[in-house]
Amino acid sequence: MSAIYDKTVDDLQQRALENRRIAVSFSGGKDSLVTLDLCRKAFQEVICFFMYFIPGLEHIEKQLAYARERWHVEILEYPHPNLTDNLIGGIYCPNYYKLDDLMPFKIADIYRLVKKETGATLIATGSKRSDYYMRMAVQVKDTFLPLKDWNKFDVMAYLQRAKIPLPQSSGKATTGVGLATPSLLWLHDTYPEDFKKLLTFFPYAEAAVWRRTYYGIE
Repeated sequence: MSAIYDKTVDDLQQRALENRRIAVSFSGGKDSLVTLDLCRKAFQEVICFFMYFIPGLEHIEKQLAYARERWHVEILEYPHPNLTDNLIGGIYCPNYYKLDDLMPFKIADIYRLVKKETGATLIATGSKRSDYYMRMAVQVKDTFLPLKDWNKFDVMAYLQRAKIPLPQSSGKATTGVGLATPSLLWLHDTYPEDFKKLLTFFPYAEAAVWRRTYYGIE
């Protein structure tokens, strides 16, 4: 890991010379934890932003609180594009065309909004070359991917060395929760109160639980 870490630090230091303030896309996952720690060491000013799928979930709030306490950063919150897309699409929820007037948006739109509202000249994400979100991230000018050449073993090694605890999540969604069946079942079993909050947006999501109960299908 030493060679790739050294190269990443060099890249960060060069970027920090050119940009006083950076905005870090923080999901609470392993990659974003490493990215935040690296950026906090290199840049004079760091602001974080989080894109929520369901606002106010307990297990997400714990991770945001940890980041605020450890790195002393402000974390702005915005809705994730998946939330609007699923509401418009009537996924696990009734639509009847009542939600069709919601304005769909993309990750790139959030990045541009963050830059405008924070005055940050650079955005950092934890995306790697193998990630789907990397393709969307690079659509926005001045997006920096410090972990682009890392692999999961590099990330795990860094977390261990920096004494950053592994986040608790389903491992099925970037935001920590989603409508994929494994994610829904994990949330139902691990954080039942959070699952109830999800049902206020997607009341039919309980079908995943009943499907498992009756058919044992996950």
